[in-house]
Amino acid sequence: MTAQDAGFEGPIERHLSEAVAQQEAIFRDTFPGALGVHIDEIGEGFARGSLEVDGRVKNPGGVAHGGALAGFGDTLAAWASFTVLAEGEIFTTIEFKANFLGGVARGRLSGESRVVHRGSRTAVLDVKIYTDDDERRLICAMLVTQAILRPEQPDGERSRY
Repeated sequence: MTAQDAGFEGPIERHLSEAVAQQEAIFRDTFPGALGVHIDEIGEGFARGSLEVDGRVKNPGGVAHGGALAGFGDTLAAWASFTVLAEGEIFTTIEFKANFLGGVARGRLSGESRVVHRGSRTAVLDVKIYTDDDERRLICAMLVTQAILRPEQPDGERSRY
């Protein structure tokens, strides 16, 4: 179930498990879908996912492209953000910082996103992306800031945010 039904993008909080089950349809014809992002688990202020390092995400040098890693991390942050929204709230990424700590040419990556701050106007998330193998090397560390928006006020007025 997507929040598109409610007029905005992403899973509706009360239907998160259904959204995880329907993620192939949600990601169809989208950037996360083109990358091959898969959401494995979602909970209060948390999301875990995976990404296969294949031709979709590699740069011409044969390793995972920084933009693909950032897109994966931003997607994980989005799914964790959905879990902390109040009724009628939406969000958008306003900033992220990505530190690329290593390269990876093959295999699967796993990523985790956790909400570390939820204020009235922003949420901040910590995202880590690792190799999904015995070494579990940290490949990318991100800090993502989301703007919390309230497009409709209870009296029907549009929010200025």
